[in-house]
Amino acid sequence: MSTPDRVSCELRRVEKEIDNYYKANPLLTLPFASAALYLLARVENSFSEHINRNLTSQQLGMMVDNTVNELKHSMFWISTECKPSGRIPSTFDINAYEASYRLFLLGRRYEWFDAAFRYASNGWIGLKLEGSTINPTEELFKDHRYRAYHYLIKSHESDEAVSLIDFDKIQLLLETIGSSAKVRGNRLLTGINPRLVNEIIKVISPSYDKVFSLPCEWEFTRYTLGDFRKVFVAIVTMAFICWQTRIAAIEKGHVNAVCLNSIFLLTPNELLRRVARYSHLSDEKVLNIINDLTYRNRGVKHPDPALQPLIKLNSAYYAIMPQLWLSLSPERNLTVLFNKIPSEREIYAKLVDEKEKLMQERFITDLSDKDFRFVSENVANLSDVDLAIVSDSEKACLLLELKWFIDPAEIREIIDRSENIKDGICQVLKLKNAFANNHEPLLNKLKIDSSYRLEGVVVSQNWIGNSYIQSPEVPVIRSNHLKEKLKVTESLQSTMDWLKERKYLPKEGEHFKVHGITSTIGNWNLKWSGAIEPLIEGRFFPM
Repeated sequence: MSTPDRVSCELRRVEKEIDNYYKANPLLTLPFASAALYLLARVENSFSEHINRNLTSQQLGMMVDNTVNELKHSMFWISTECKPSGRIPSTFDINAYEASYRLFLLGRRYEWFDAAFRYASNGWIGLKLEGSTINPTEELFKDHRYRAYHYLIKSHESDEAVSLIDFDKIQLLLETIGSSAKVRGNRLLTGINPRLVNEIIKVISPSYDKVFSLPCEWEFTRYTLGDFRKVFVAIVTMAFICWQTRIAAIEKGHVNAVCLNSIFLLTPNELLRRVARYSHLSDEKVLNIINDLTYRNRGVKHPDPALQPLIKLNSAYYAIMPQLWLSLSPERNLTVLFNKIPSEREIYAKLVDEKEKLMQERFITDLSDKDFRFVSENVANLSDVDLAIVSDSEKACLLLELKWFIDPAEIREIIDRSENIKDGICQVLKLKNAFANNHEPLLNKLKIDSSYRLEGVVVSQNWIGNSYIQSPEVPVIRSNHLKEKLKVTESLQSTMDWLKERKYLPKEGEHFKVHGITSTIGNWNLKWSGAIEPLIEGRFFPM
């Protein structure tokens, strides 16, 4: 028996009109090679414009995340509507350049409409049409602190990774890049060479040690996670050199470096040869990784340039958009990609349990100098205890329900991961209820008695969910945040209080503010409960 549609027929007609609005953009009349190059170049230049606005690290981080996520719509539209392949443009067409930006901005507005209809289809909100305006019938985000936490903590972790780079060394390398920056005709000459690439890889590797948290030896069907990392770092290094070369060329007065030359073009053979040389891997492994990272390859139904950032324009050229590559979360994106490929998904599913074991091991290792006892046990007829941290001197026990799923970046992922968080909260509540009822097997496993104070927390490696799935009884926090708090805590009891009072969350009006938005496509408007704007410039990591 089919489930009744939660969205009215009238709104479904509006949705269809909104879904098809992009087809009027003239960029779609060009062949794919031209349309994709104009789109990537215009968005790349938009990145540069934002970077030059002296945004705070928090604002820049949010801008980067949003831009990468929003690019998927415009890329998908041209990949489905434009004739495949085609020639690379030999002259610059300002009309195509401007049309590409209008298409990208349409994708940005479409993101809000897509979110509203997906949430409504899943019954999380209702939608009503009032004239030409779509209004939610209830507030989805009643407490914005959880959304803000995600953005502010993520920016802090990015800053931590960047802080590991030797910027004095980078400055010397930038001078080398700048001295070789040239434009010949319509082509930017990057001066990429093995020595320069190897020097940059040495400097940025500590940052990627922080970004890649899963074991390098994890093996998939054709390569390991360590192999992937080497290839990714090789390509991102070339993207970095291309970006800095263009900046230097602009400073030297080469106006041709501004537009289409912002995208690095490589023949398939040149890409393979360079990456194999810089990564020190076999051609076969490199080719397998390149094929996985090529947009629309491996039968992916919902292609996304964040997951497959190598854009094959035609049989002669690949396009590398520098700021896209420099903005990616490579490990997270690879795991999302593998979950879209049946043969890889099977292998990844077998490794999921190992991720939670890694979380356990890291808590125990990092807190080994504390006066804590650690318990991880199966309890008959009850939820398993992923990890319990016990202080016998304080008569306190903190139960950790561990979650390490893929960080959600789009609405369908957010809906799925929300269920994971809700399941974790239910598990903790069951254990707390068993303790309240003096459940003897649980007490025996934990080696505690009813005089202890017991609290529970869901600990996620990356995302804690939004307000609509939270419980007043069970806090949800990121793994590294809780671990760092426990390292410096005076007592386990004080950390329990800190969690219970939600002191780890940002405060609206102090750390962030929320803007209500109206998104417009064609004749239709959407009222939505807004965008997060950071109010702090630096570190957000309350302890």
